[in-house]
Amino acid sequence: MDKIKVHILRKLYRHGKIGESYTPIDNLRHGLPQSDRDMKIIEQVVKELHNEGLVFLWKKNTTISLNPTALDKIKEIIGYYDF
Repeated sequence: MDKIKVHILRKLYRHGKIGESYTPIDNLRHGLPQSDRDMKIIEQVVKELHNEGLVFLWKKNTTISLNPTALDKIKEIIGYYDF
């Protein structure tokens, strides 16, 4: 599950989905191996990220974006460092 968490956070960060710029949760499975594309697992990981305060859920929990106040923690998780 940790690899899916990192995939989701990295994908949202790379595409600039921060704050009120959001994307459908269905789009998160693109780029994952076929064995990890189960939407039940992805939705469970999204719920965990939301409970940790790293992401926002929009439009009746069908879309997702990164929490702008948690960007430092997100960068640490995905391994992105500003030099």
